[in-house]
Amino acid sequence: MSAKVPAEVTGVWRREQITAPGGDLDDTSRVFWVQSCSWYGDIRLSIDIPRRRDARSFADFTDAELLALAEAQGFAGQLTVTPEMCAWRRDLDYQPPGPVPDEGTWAIKGDVLIEGGIHVEYEEIWRHEPDSQGLRAAFEQPAGRGLLILAGDHFLQIEARAAPLPEGQSLPVLVSAALAAGDRAVAYALLDMPICYGRIGKDWQIRHSTLPWREGQSLWSTPPQISVEHGELTTDYGALWSLLELEDPEGQLPGLFAPAIGTMP
Repeated sequence: MSAKVPAEVTGVWRREQITAPGGDLDDTSRVFWVQSCSWYGDIRLSIDIPRRRDARSFADFTDAELLALAEAQGFAGQLTVTPEMCAWRRDLDYQPPGPVPDEGTWAIKGDVLIEGGIHVEYEEIWRHEPDSQGLRAAFEQPAGRGLLILAGDHFLQIEARAAPLPEGQSLPVLVSAALAAGDRAVAYALLDMPICYGRIGKDWQIRHSTLPWREGQSLWSTPPQISVEHGELTTDYGALWSLLELEDPEGQLPGLFAPAIGTMP
């Protein structure tokens, strides 16, 4: 387990804007970074990505909409923080690996975090979200197939694709090639990496997702059972999530799941 990040870096950060290489400014994308003690999750959806809550699957989207979905970003893993920089290890990534490490400078002023590029020139402005203090927890699926990060009343869940992306090409290029070949099934498989961000206190309601039809729904069809003795969540479809880390000053965790079994050691 990595060392804990500074307490002031934990919680949930909503990006207000990014100035990318070349000076392009984006202040409209929906971007959230959920940070536990050392584990984190991130989701980034531009306003051009279709929000088709009337859909039920990728089959309900046009080819153009599928290409827009391929522009989404999101990743998760462990964060290492030094006085000079933050380094985000991407254990799970919606896009293929980039050419340089995800590392940046950081400075906090009040509830604003300013991130600057090290390997690439950029600046991101993040604002700390209300109701993201207190509880810090991270759960993992076996073999690193998924992460669930909790910070205060916020959650982010990310699960791996059935098969990893091939290296060397962007996701939009891969999806475009599949569609051009008339193989929508391959395009669906490339896009099928669920990342869901939302609020626990609103019945685990998903607010933003790489699967747009899940927005507005609960993360769980049935609340998982928690074994606080063993630090495990078990869902109604048999998936097991193991506790990686926990800070719970008010003892909130057992009450977030039903039924609670045992007591925290």
